[in-house]
Amino acid sequence: MKLRFPFIIAVTLVMALIVTSCTGPVQPEETNNPPQPTETPEPAQQPESTPEPEQPESTPESTPEPAEEPTPPPAPEPDARLQALLPDKEGYKWVYNGFAEYGHDAVLEKIERKEEQIVYSAKGEVFDMSDGESDRDFSLSVSFIVTSDSLIQEKKAEMMLDLFDKMVLIQTPLKEGHSWTQTVKGSEGEDIVLECTIESVEDEDGAKVYTVSYQDKNGPYYEKRILKEGIGVVGYTRLYITEPEYENYEITYWLYEEASGYDK
Repeated sequence: MKLRFPFIIAVTLVMALIVTSCTGPVQPEETNNPPQPTETPEPAQQPESTPEPEQPESTPESTPEPAEEPTPPPAPEPDARLQALLPDKEGYKWVYNGFAEYGHDAVLEKIERKEEQIVYSAKGEVFDMSDGESDRDFSLSVSFIVTSDSLIQEKKAEMMLDLFDKMVLIQTPLKEGHSWTQTVKGSEGEDIVLECTIESVEDEDGAKVYTVSYQDKNGPYYEKRILKEGIGVVGYTRLYITEPEYENYEITYWLYEEASGYDK
């Protein structure tokens, strides 16, 4: 029994060795042909790059030229024919006589250009028939304004026979039958519409003479003036409106030629 036990152990060891040798790592078989190197694939050909188009050189942005402003039309010039209706130089004196011993005088003190106008400025006085007893203002200041189409009168004169402080005396074209409408202020500040007409154009001693009427469109009132080249107004008439129980009548004044002119 003692002999069998070591025997069994020996057999077991031998069997373990045999199994171990049989299950060892398998070595690769040797071959006579050496291994060939693996071919490296050629890289795929890239398409030739297309050169980018040349960009134009950047140019600085051009500044747009400013638009030309339209040329304003020339300013209208004072009408030469209207200027011819007045004295051509300073120092002219007008003397007028009229209804019920009325009279006034004025001296042309200044002729000056103001923008599109020519202004003729005169000063004088209305004759004081009260011998100084009246407290009214008899001073007189009047301007004649020539524009491109009109001769305008402006006055500051409390006692002057003319009714309206500002009005168009005559308007172009200076021909018989020409008419126009204007609105003026009455003595009470009311609007009065006048229908105006050049009634006649005549020649007198080589000078044109114009008769102009001014009719109230909404009433009986009217005025009339006579203007002569080189002088201005030589005659004035207007309707004097009385109380309803009385009859209306005309009042007038005219140029005293012998006392009028230069150096008078």
